[in-house]
Amino acid sequence: MMVTKILRVAWICGTWLLATGMSRAQSPEVQLAFQHGASFLHEGRNADAEREFRSAIRLDPKLPEAYLDLGLVLGREGKMAEAIETIRKALELNSHLESANMFLGIFQYQTGQTDAAISSLHQEIALNPKNEEALSWLGIAELASGRPELAVGPLDAASELSPDDLNLLEYRGRAHSQVAQASYARMAKLQPDAWQVHKVRAELFSADNKDREAIAEYQAALVHESRNPDLYEGLGDAFRHLNELEQAQKAYLQELTLSPQNPIAMYNLGSTDIDLGDYAGGIPLLTAMLKVYRSSPKAEYYLGRGLAENGQNAQAAAMLERSSQGDLNGEVGKRSYYELARLYRKMHKPEDAQRALAAYDHLRERDEKQKADTLSDWRKLSGSGGSPASTQSPTP
Repeated sequence: MMVTKILRVAWICGTWLLATGMSRAQSPEVQLAFQHGASFLHEGRNADAEREFRSAIRLDPKLPEAYLDLGLVLGREGKMAEAIETIRKALELNSHLESANMFLGIFQYQTGQTDAAISSLHQEIALNPKNEEALSWLGIAELASGRPELAVGPLDAASELSPDDLNLLEYRGRAHSQVAQASYARMAKLQPDAWQVHKVRAELFSADNKDREAIAEYQAALVHESRNPDLYEGLGDAFRHLNELEQAQKAYLQELTLSPQNPIAMYNLGSTDIDLGDYAGGIPLLTAMLKVYRSSPKAEYYLGRGLAENGQNAQAAAMLERSSQGDLNGEVGKRSYYELARLYRKMHKPEDAQRALAAYDHLRERDEKQKADTLSDWRKLSGSGGSPASTQSPTP
């Protein structure tokens, strides 16, 4: 759980930092008490740590760091009310004491004082805008208060500072999802049959691979907004996902008609034309698209295929070489090598054909191994048996 993880990091990092970075010079006795307290806390000897920090306070009652570290120990011991009051005393002595407002906010949140926690965390962030833990806790507190729209900002900022933290990403995704759901619900309440509502529903169905439902929603949206190219693009994508290419082609043609300079619309229609064998239609569109997007492996792949089927072998080989290099280890690269192997055989270039085939086989075998490993891992988790379905790809 993220709460436990952040608190654990805060204990270790915060206490050691404070124990070794006091705001003013101290007597050897105070320094020794701090060192012992930090050591005991690190070892989990909370009662001994509490004794040492209380000793430091007796030696110097005006030392804010001593109150803060004592507050951390008290919090670890579950003495939350006393921990809160002790950290407040630290802030009375030094209102800018690093991390003090954050720890105060953490303890306030854990004792159900959510509004007070949010206030304390805002104060910490005002002093230290890049404090990832304070930002994270603020987002968590806002979510708990039923205000996801206020949680999004701090969680986004925390994720920028720690982009690979899975716990943060989960909270951030939850906040954004709740905001989106609230927005969609508001839209539906205001005007249930609005084209925007149908578009949102279509996108949600598409994301869930429910293409038939998505198509129905896009078509309902087009009844109200018949000149919106984005709706035709979504409709075409849904048809294409179902492999209903003629219907996809019609939708993409409408998209391009409404936005004739849009390179994405050129690609959508051009690549579908190639899949349907309409090379006279697809080649010019993809050529025009690549004048805008000078590096697009997918467009290069489709153009290469079209040129090859159109008998323009040299140009096709050059384009497929480009697409293979643009996506060396991906699906486009693998498909490009497959087409190159076929094309070079047709052009009576056996060495080039063998090179392309070897690259294709390498990527195919890698993909099959990854699928097998994934299936094996899943079976270990589920305890199921059986043999994997064949994943053999065709050979040129």
